[in-house]
Amino acid sequence: MKAVAPLSIAEQMKVLQSREDIATWSLAHLGLPSAWRDTNEEGNTGHCQNAVNQLFTLTRADIEASLAAQGLQPEDLPPTLTKPGSRDGSYFITKGKTQWEYYFQERECRWPSATFTDLGEARKLLLNEWIPIWLDHLRVPCRTKDGKVIESL
Repeated sequence: MKAVAPLSIAEQMKVLQSREDIATWSLAHLGLPSAWRDTNEEGNTGHCQNAVNQLFTLTRADIEASLAAQGLQPEDLPPTLTKPGSRDGSYFITKGKTQWEYYFQERECRWPSATFTDLGEARKLLLNEWIPIWLDHLRVPCRTKDGKVIESL
């Protein structure tokens, strides 16, 4: 794979915020075979990760700074919903002044969930869930209300 310059932080954030699959996007951007995106084929996961690593060099601090510059908090990022509802999706619900719950809902049933008493810890998890799997190394641990340390639901 021919080395290329990584994207600027602004370009990297634009791709992340587009919600495009960054492995597919990276392969196309580098002119590599789209068939490599089929990670059921041996070797393709490595090809995809290498393509992503060439273009995406941002750090978690870069992501946080970019979102702050845009006036966004992790709960503002799609597809998170901030009001209870009946549709399928991920929800971040404020419960009083000192408690927040993040959960997934499907067919009106909640399945994994985490409750927080520290908004900063809750936002760490929200950002972890927003970061694509190909940038898994940017996820950080956070502490739930009951003291459990998690990185994702």
